[in-house]
Amino acid sequence: MKQLTLYEKIGQLLMIGIPEDQSDQWVQHRMMTQRIGAYILFKKNTPNALTTQSLTNRLHHMAEKSGIAPILIAIDQEHGRVVRIHKGMTRLPAAYGLGRLNDPVNTFTACKIAGQELRALGIHVNFAPVADVNTNPDNPIIGTRSYGEHPEKVALMVRYAVKGFQDAGILCSAKHFPGHGDVAIDSHLALPVSNKTIENLYDAELIPFQAAIAEEVPIIMTAHIMYPKIDPKWPATLSPFFLTQLLRQDLNYKGVVISDDLEMKALNHLGPISDLAVQMILAGCDMLIISENLTHDVSIDDIFQALVDAVQNNVIPESRLNEAVERIFKLKKILSQKKAPSPEIINHPIHVEKSIQMMREIFLENPHSHHFPVPVDPNRLLIITDVLEIRDILPDLKTNRLFLDPDQPENDYQLFISGMDEIFIFLSKPTWLKHLNSIQLSKYQKIRFFSLNNPYIQSKIQIPVTSYINLYADCLPLEIFDGLIFANLNKNNK
Repeated sequence: MKQLTLYEKIGQLLMIGIPEDQSDQWVQHRMMTQRIGAYILFKKNTPNALTTQSLTNRLHHMAEKSGIAPILIAIDQEHGRVVRIHKGMTRLPAAYGLGRLNDPVNTFTACKIAGQELRALGIHVNFAPVADVNTNPDNPIIGTRSYGEHPEKVALMVRYAVKGFQDAGILCSAKHFPGHGDVAIDSHLALPVSNKTIENLYDAELIPFQAAIAEEVPIIMTAHIMYPKIDPKWPATLSPFFLTQLLRQDLNYKGVVISDDLEMKALNHLGPISDLAVQMILAGCDMLIISENLTHDVSIDDIFQALVDAVQNNVIPESRLNEAVERIFKLKKILSQKKAPSPEIINHPIHVEKSIQMMREIFLENPHSHHFPVPVDPNRLLIITDVLEIRDILPDLKTNRLFLDPDQPENDYQLFISGMDEIFIFLSKPTWLKHLNSIQLSKYQKIRFFSLNNPYIQSKIQIPVTSYINLYADCLPLEIFDGLIFANLNKNNK
């Protein structure tokens, strides 16, 4: 610690994204001038596994050249809705699907596979598992990213997720402390407010985090959420009560606390982001994420300089700075104790086979799974969806498709279904139900409804549904399940 300059210490506190249009020289500048030692990757950086591996190799080489190695490279690869690397990796079930199976061994296996493949790509940190309890049906951001609605079950799944990642040799992060599952606003867009008391949190939201802490989870990510009955001044990410009193002292957490993204609009009205960054460190955050992925109006330079000034002016005590840096160094020491697996493990046939088996179990767990496969004439089948990727998922399935359009008059939908015996609806957003609930069906027509996102959507469907399957937000990719969902379809039929 005594050998580090102030810039080198501040550089350890920041985890930054890499803008899509920026070259290696941009990263080299950050490493050389600001000594930034952690980087987070997004979909724009990771079109496939091979490109991702090339990028991480360059980052490690630049860190060696800049004299700041080892660095941390992080990603959000939750599986389900939140996947940054789509191509070349084993596709795994979403958390909600695993929660439905309620088998911790499956959760351990899925997280171990995910961790092994990421580590083989040169990635050190996966921001998973989601430890939020999905108790609000109108939650727009968590939903199927959670293991479920019951705190004890979520806690069990989180415990085995942490075990799986640890066994793979990758650092994982329980998120979003103290809980993001019971809000109705997406913190990417505005500041959610929860009226829960501290007793309420102990009864539900904190239970999975306590399980993660018991498994020595190395990182916990904060939530940009306001709890006015607990801290009327600061949201959790900036709150000394939540991060120091509750998390550090009461829950006895020893690992790294990292902020959620500083570019999220939940923070916009609270003051200059550079000032908020100082407050986050004072409150108990050890690292701050600046994604360069959302608004692009948060200045890394301003935040860096604000932290330097705060230490020099004794606003941030040097002891607090050293404490954060020491925790980050412990993360790097954990990584050094486990060798990364060979890249040959990525998308390995054994991984794929295990994943397909878990997905099939999730599909068959659904009460309506016995309805499938459905023999149907492709000329008399209509697929209605709000997911444009359906065209890529089933490119060979030659049948009638209707992509929901906000400018389409609701009455026009009636025209599309005439003459169709079977109507398959693949829906990700409940807002489209108002367009579909007015459909009039003949007694001969059948609707097979597939929910791709919201586990509560079934209660909002007003049209008569013959069968309902929750695919848990891309947890059950159709290219794997078309043999279970579709039958006797001539895919060459034009």
